[in-house]
Amino acid sequence: MADRVLLVTADDLLVRIADALAAGGVDLAHERDGGVGVESAEHMRPDVVVWDGELGTGTESTMARLRATGAAVVVVAGVAAVPAGVRALRDGADQLVLRPVDADYLWAAVARAAETGRWRRAAQRLPPGGTTGDGYRARTLADVERDQIERALRHHAGNRTRAARELGISRATLINKIKSYALDL
Repeated sequence: MADRVLLVTADDLLVRIADALAAGGVDLAHERDGGVGVESAEHMRPDVVVWDGELGTGTESTMARLRATGAAVVVVAGVAAVPAGVRALRDGADQLVLRPVDADYLWAAVARAAETGRWRRAAQRLPPGGTTGDGYRARTLADVERDQIERALRHHAGNRTRAARELGISRATLINKIKSYALDL
């Protein structure tokens, strides 16, 4: 896991725990001030921002600015800062981790958030339905649904009743979807 993580905290214990992440291959940067942390996130464009809830979340624009970088935001909060953490979730943070937190739990939260950050950044780079230079094209829900219908119909040799049962929809719904996707099977 070679993710870029920005830790924004003044808590030395959280910094020591985050240092364990750096030992595990995470590219870790650290800021002690919230305002500087937001500016660093805009410059660094990390996969994950681990935000100390004790710093407060500032305004709604703080989370919006962090999310605009494409980063996933993990807020670490103690019991006294839970209301601020909940506000951060409402304003766009991805996860709320409560103190006391150990290195393994923080590692797992960062790993989940890093995956979210990578997907979000990939989506920001692509125009809707567009492709990257390497041929990757963002798939829509309709693309996935069409592929699943085709797969089920092929698996059941065109038998619509069995395909509909496998897909968990009625036969009539399947027929309507076949027509809407102009499938020729």
